[in-house]
Amino acid sequence: MFKFKYGGHGSVKDLTAVDSITSRCTRLNHLLQGKCRSASDSPGVTGVSREGLIDALLLLYQECTSPELMKIRHVASFVDKYAEVVGEVQELLPGKTDFEMRGVVGRGDFSEVQVVKERATGDVYAMKVMDKTCLRSQDQVAFDEERTILALNSSPWIPQLQHAFQDHDHVYLVMEYLPGGDLMTLMNRYEDQLDESTAQFYLAELVMAIHVVHQMGYVHRDIKPENVLIDRTGHIKLADFGSAARLTANRMVMSSRPPMGTQDFRAPEILSALNGGSTCSYGPESDWWSLGVIAYEMIYMKSPFADGTTTKTISNIINFQRYLKFPEEPKASVQFVDLLQSLLCGSRERLGYEGLRSHPFFSSVDWSNLRHALPPFVPSLRSDDDTSNFEEPGRHPRSAAAAQRDLPRDGFHGRDLPFVGWCFSRPLSALAKSESVGAGLNSPAKTNSMEKKLLVKNKELQETQDKCHKVRVESRGGLDEVS
Repeated sequence: MFKFKYGGHGSVKDLTAVDSITSRCTRLNHLLQGKCRSASDSPGVTGVSREGLIDALLLLYQECTSPELMKIRHVASFVDKYAEVVGEVQELLPGKTDFEMRGVVGRGDFSEVQVVKERATGDVYAMKVMDKTCLRSQDQVAFDEERTILALNSSPWIPQLQHAFQDHDHVYLVMEYLPGGDLMTLMNRYEDQLDESTAQFYLAELVMAIHVVHQMGYVHRDIKPENVLIDRTGHIKLADFGSAARLTANRMVMSSRPPMGTQDFRAPEILSALNGGSTCSYGPESDWWSLGVIAYEMIYMKSPFADGTTTKTISNIINFQRYLKFPEEPKASVQFVDLLQSLLCGSRERLGYEGLRSHPFFSSVDWSNLRHALPPFVPSLRSDDDTSNFEEPGRHPRSAAAAQRDLPRDGFHGRDLPFVGWCFSRPLSALAKSESVGAGLNSPAKTNSMEKKLLVKNKELQETQDKCHKVRVESRGGLDEVS
């Protein structure tokens, strides 16, 4: 086995201090399974896994097939030796052709979110398609962090990643589809402001989602209504981790990479850090500021700091003590205003997760039962791939980076090295439970029959939830008339 100059075996160890071969093989097996190497390591951040090694093999093979390198006898021999196994691996890996596009629910400067249906099973997913050329040229885009967060996630407050794969021009994230639209679309449906009980529900769920991100060791940095998605039952999930930054051991962000997205929801300490250079830092409390801006918009139906130009908006946020105002109309409760004042404040005074859970505005929230509470809005769906709850995405001009594709060059170019470790499929451990439930269903016909039954049960559940919601709304109306 080769032991290269770079890496863990860079220096010769004292043989008496080396662990046994069996012990080292066990640790190596854990490493290849994506497990932590030590107590201080974060799982999955190294990209050393089965999928990462497959990516590396395919990249090496692809690089070796360039005409210039194929002139080297040993390279040509390597390509010929592994041609069959590489072809088989490529056939077995998930790819774009496994899915049929059913609609588009989001577009950005370098990405598009499609609603797709898996051809073999009929399962519906959301597939985020990102342009490799743009990602290489954008230092602000944390595409690797987004993939890592989604792959590590096991929480119901974040969309579940099913697959991640790539081709020559794009990388793909296949996630659960949330057909209820986003919080911004929902807010726009209300002619007047949301009532405080509705705002309380969504804000409480968002508190849980943000807390999960922080527990995973990240700051989201782009929390806004468009990134809060609603599932088929009416509950929310926090999405779009393209601006996420990893926290250091002392729970701070020391990244010189600026976050993407609008400035309206950005905390003053982030804006100050961007202006002050790499020496400035901030922590997870910056996400709680964004929660405060969303809360303000829910009730007052306008941004607290937006003021025509980006420059003026940034100035208003940094000088929030002077520019934060609370309109007399619509009338807000004392508890709600106090919540805003506890979020739209200096980072040291700002409420965090525990403080929010005990705040009087959330006094009636059953935090342990949020996912089972009846949402104020349950989306009406015509089909699994219904996109009617999303606004039509706007057209984004094709970026110069995307328009100018990298031309093939002879020799090793390394353009795909940033994407090694991207591939992912839902771990077998997560599938074990569903496989045990489906034990004995060895034929496609039986599997399809079970899927159809589950779809029917899901539809019945949705109809029941709709009826419960209507009954609750009617009962509230009756109580209002009595009072």
